Formats: sequence, structure tokens, C-alpha cells
Amino acid sequence: MNMDQSFFITGTDTGIGKTFITCALIQLMKSRSKIVGGMKPIAAGEDVYEGVSVNADVFEINRFSNVVLNSHEINTYSFKEAIAPHIASKINNKPISLKKIKEHYDSLRKNTDYLFVEGAGGYYVPLSEDIMTSDLISSLNIPIILVVGIRLGCLNHTMLTIEAIYKNKQNIFGWIANIVDPYMDNQEDNIKYLKEKISEPCMGVIPYIKQKDPVEAVRYINWP
Repeated sequence: MNMDQSFFITGTDTGIGKTFITCALIQLMKSRSKIVGGMKPIAAGEDVYEGVSVNADVFEINRFSNVVLNSHEINTYSFKEAIAPHIASKINNKPISLKKIKEHYDSLRKNTDYLFVEGAGGYYVPLSEDIMTSDLISSLNIPIILVVGIRLGCLNHTMLTIEAIYKNKQNIFGWIANIVDPYMDNQEDNIKYLKEKISEPCMGVIPYIKQKDPVEAVRYINWP
């Protein structure tokens, strides 16, 4: 297995399609005959699928992966409450350990050619009183793929996120523009601005896909 092909998927906000894009990236590498898995270390909010209580994002990531992985390693921490992870962790008296997540990550990547790790919420989402998603990325020490939700406010959210990543001296592999508001005015102008301001490659512009089908989204992704 190629031990270096792991990426952390973070976004400019919550609800901008990180899981959708993560599954599309998994599908892309599957189409290239790679062994691909996904990981969502921390998830908040559960639904019942096939009689089992599981986070919807975790369910989708597991469904698209083409390798059977330990479900507890794919999702180290799962909380029933759809709230900020640090609050859910406190309510459930279940502290989040970066060391434990790293152990699960190391185990998963041994069995995959590509491993895509999706964060919860945005880049600076708190995981406890002392740690944030950015600290988790540092712990894993893998490059970032930034999902930019194209909607009103995306320029500010994107540039602040990029600035924070640079400040923490982390590596951005590339970014993907995902149009989440089909009625947003001047979409192309916003995307053009981001392409001019972000030095890392734009890996694709995903149009608004009502069914949120990752297989359809693959055709719009350009792997650097």
C-alpha cells in the first residue's frame, strides 16, 4: 500500500457538502482501481439505517468505500446529539482523544491505497475546551483538501480558513468549489476571485446536484 496517500477533508463551514465531496473522491479513486477508504473520526447526530443507529455521514462514507474496515476505527467518536462536538463530548462524559484517533487512522491506512479523513464542521470547530479540528489535522500530519461551499459569504469564509491554515503551517493539497446555492448571483465571479487569490490548485467546480450523487460529481473533479 502507498502509505502517503491520505488527505483531510475540511470545509469553509458546516453544511457545505464535505461528505458529498469525500464520497466523490473515494469514487474517483475506486474508478482508478485503488483500494479506498473513508474515515470520519468525530460525528454528531445519528439516524437509524438498516436497524442500526449510525451517523448519516459515516454511513455514506462506509457505503462508498471499497474495503471492509472496522466501523469503530472509521468513526472513533459518535454522539447522538447533532450539536458541536465539544458540547456533545461533555454531555456524554466522553473526552475526545487525538491519540486514539491517530491510532485508528494508522490502522486504517495500512489497509488502503487512499484514505480520506473527513472533519466535523469547519477548520476551527472545537473538539474540547483545549483542542480544535486544526489540532487533529496536525496530529495526523496529512495534507488538506478544502471544500468551499459556494454561497453568499463564501469569500470571507474561504479566505479566513486559508489564512488560518497558513498560520498553522499546514499543507493544502487543493480545494474544491461546491455550489450549494443554485440561486446565488455571480457564482462565476466569486469562483474566479478565489482562483486568483488561492495559490493551491482548484480541483474542480461541482455544479448544484440536487440528488447529491457522488458518482455524478466525479466528472467535475480534476486530481492534481
